[in-house]
Amino acid sequence: MNALCSSSSSFPDLIVAVSEKCPVCWKHTAHGMHFGAFTCRACAAFFRRFATTKNLKPCKKSNVCEFTKNGYTSCKKCRLQRCFDIGMKIDNFQFERDPYKSGKIPFTLDTYLDRPSLIIFTALAELDSRDSKVYVDVQFLIDRAFRELLQGCESPIRQPNILKKLALGLEKIRSTQCNVTKILSKFGKDEVLAMWETDMLKIAKWFTYFDNFQKLPYNLQIDMIKQVWAIWAAMEKLANTANAKKNSTCESANVVLQIDDDLVACEQSIEIDLSWCSSYKTEQLQFFDFDHQAQLEYLVQLMVDLNPTDEELSYMLCHICFEHIKKSCDRFTQETVEQLQDTLSDHLHDYYINHENRPTYSGRIVSMIKLNNAFQKYVQRERLKCELMRLFKVLFVEYSNPELFVDYW
Repeated sequence: MNALCSSSSSFPDLIVAVSEKCPVCWKHTAHGMHFGAFTCRACAAFFRRFATTKNLKPCKKSNVCEFTKNGYTSCKKCRLQRCFDIGMKIDNFQFERDPYKSGKIPFTLDTYLDRPSLIIFTALAELDSRDSKVYVDVQFLIDRAFRELLQGCESPIRQPNILKKLALGLEKIRSTQCNVTKILSKFGKDEVLAMWETDMLKIAKWFTYFDNFQKLPYNLQIDMIKQVWAIWAAMEKLANTANAKKNSTCESANVVLQIDDDLVACEQSIEIDLSWCSSYKTEQLQFFDFDHQAQLEYLVQLMVDLNPTDEELSYMLCHICFEHIKKSCDRFTQETVEQLQDTLSDHLHDYYINHENRPTYSGRIVSMIKLNNAFQKYVQRERLKCELMRLFKVLFVEYSNPELFVDYW
């Protein structure tokens, strides 16, 4: 009984101890023993966070900040010193408990072969055993383009407007066939080289209809063509594909392109042979092209909705090419390109006012800019894809003129 009474008499002391204020902040009720002192949870968390920190800001009051009974100080240095003064210690701190800090990359087949783990390639053994890359001579593309520039266009051409001349040139270089004449079932090295040759001849011939461009030095002309031939050809193929879908001549075609004098269509089921440039199959490279089809369909639909005339398409082609050149050229070339762009803008205005009798054409300009901006994003994505393919050594082909394929694989 006495023991019970003695036990009961200790309760008031315990209650008082629990209700005491924290000796650090004098604001919250002390909760329990934390790091050697009876403090609140907030001060315990503060001490755990800043006790080992060496870059605290110095006290603005020379380490004599006052602590009121019901107040709070914003000085971390004095608050931390107060924690140490009442007996809080860092002896029970536990460091390096986070598993990601001490974790190591597991030794797997991917790390042993030094290949990316997010791509599962099953390349042929010949890829690693090759002593050198396969060399492809594409100098003939530049030679053919240079000869076309020297020959110039048919003369005389009586057109009052530069865009009219470029539209006439676009009509001349396109296939005489209005509809798709062939559907490719296989696309390999021969088809690729033939397509490249056709594209290079078309852009060189088309620029001969641009009088201001013809006045530039031949070396500058060929340098510009080498930079933009791939994106010019991509935009022109986009227009061909849109025309085929609009005319219902080949609605199932992914891409419509010209090879020699044939207008050919590439459907989604086409067999693509990459054995001449890579040891990987098309299915294995889907990582690089996972959304290519969706991007292409979006651009084709924009082209179908716009339905540009040959003059408008010529302006868009020039705008895409010249904006691309301005990204990586010297000051002289940039000034030259800007002069060409100003000339084209003036002639586009003249085309709408005097030939189309369209005094308000801002809606057409907005649609053209929207398509061009979307196409530029597409080109940028393709360029990044090419850089990734080179980084992962997907291709073993080496070209004689690599500057032609900065935006092309």
